[in-house]
Amino acid sequence: MLYCFDCSNKVVLLPEHCSAKVDGEDCQLAPSYVVSVQSQEGEYMLAVVCHDHKSGLEVRLIAMQEEGKIPHGRMLFQPVKAVVTDCVRGMYEDYVELELKRSIESDRRIA
Repeated sequence: MLYCFDCSNKVVLLPEHCSAKVDGEDCQLAPSYVVSVQSQEGEYMLAVVCHDHKSGLEVRLIAMQEEGKIPHGRMLFQPVKAVVTDCVRGMYEDYVELELKRSIESDRRIA
């Protein structure tokens, strides 16, 4: 599944899974929201999060703002709409990235 987000007239591809970790393991749920902070300097995307982890991540991000680890500003949770298509095809470089750099098996073996 391909997750896209329309950001200032640009389409941004998003991770397939929520950014939260539960007991050290990545959450495998699909993202429901793009999380960003809007400050005086601009808007910064911080994470994608599923509905189940939204409130927990919000509490964590507020604490990080108080610690000065992320910019102060208004926290935005913008809904993500899943787009399913079979017209997006991977290029050779995509498979090299997946298999050699990320050690993830793909459906197409590289030479």
